Amino acid sequence: MKIGIISDTHNDVAMVGKAITVFKARGVDLVVHAGDLTSPKIMELFKGMPSRFVLGNCDLDTEAINEKAHDLGFDSVEESCDFSVGGKRILLFHGNDIPSFRKAVSSGLYDYIIKGHTHIFENYVSNKTRIINPGSVYREDERTVSVLDTETDRVEKIKIEVD
Repeated sequence: MKIGIISDTHNDVAMVGKAITVFKARGVDLVVHAGDLTSPKIMELFKGMPSRFVLGNCDLDTEAINEKAHDLGFDSVEESCDFSVGGKRILLFHGNDIPSFRKAVSSGLYDYIIKGHTHIFENYVSNKTRIINPGSVYREDERTVSVLDTETDRVEKIKIEVD
């Protein structure tokens, strides 16, 4: 299974549109967003794509975000999302709660922990769990997303160019 990973979009419609184009070109089966949507309207860009979202520290209007998620047919948007796909257990959350992150890594329960918050790409293994941060498409020198292939355990870092 191929999972498109994006985070910290901060309502940058143009860059999210480019990221979605990349995900479609790579044939992703699912898109996960690790928080900091900042506006529920950004979720409209993911319409028609299997997607999961979590809240980030800049997602203040959680009621509006969840209303939009339900209108678009997505699951509720909470602080974290624990799910399994392709025989792999995944924890998706924003990453600003460091004690929870450390507890999840040390638990050994997850094949993958996907997070955001720092706007910096990360891909490493700790305690048999692959930790992935796709970086950010918002206001950074390097704007990136990632694609995870759960069958090969390969993570591709993809740069999104600014016009």
